[in-house]
Amino acid sequence: MNASSDRIAHVADILLGAAYADGSKHGSEEASLRKLLGELLGNESLPAELDARIRAFDPKTFDLAKTAAVFAGDPDDRKRKLLELVAAVGDADDVLDTQEDDYLVKVATAIGAPRSAYADLVLEVEELRGALEEVRQPPPLPKR
Repeated sequence: MNASSDRIAHVADILLGAAYADGSKHGSEEASLRKLLGELLGNESLPAELDARIRAFDPKTFDLAKTAAVFAGDPDDRKRKLLELVAAVGDADDVLDTQEDDYLVKVATAIGAPRSAYADLVLEVEELRGALEEVRQPPPLPKR
């Protein structure tokens, strides 16, 4: 594996971590990460080695800190791009999930991205709690 393919393998692992961040991987998340990786490589289909890596991924043995270390020295704009990819995979299942946001923050911290590089990609917990409270409140009864 050369340096470029090694980096794409690490990107794949981080994106797979995003797909499993909420405890399970949905087909839409895998399809999204495969599409994103294909776009990064400029290919319609993924190389067999990368495809096998995706199929063999085990979230229980994934070491985010070790994998993210590869990107720690990258400039902030490249870190931002990686975080956008993580957010895209998390958003692919159309489910608002704080675990996916927590994972994105863990990736950002592990690669040394400043908060300003990802603040717009995650929900603030207070915003989410407010939205949940609005949903939980029953509508007012009609006046007679």
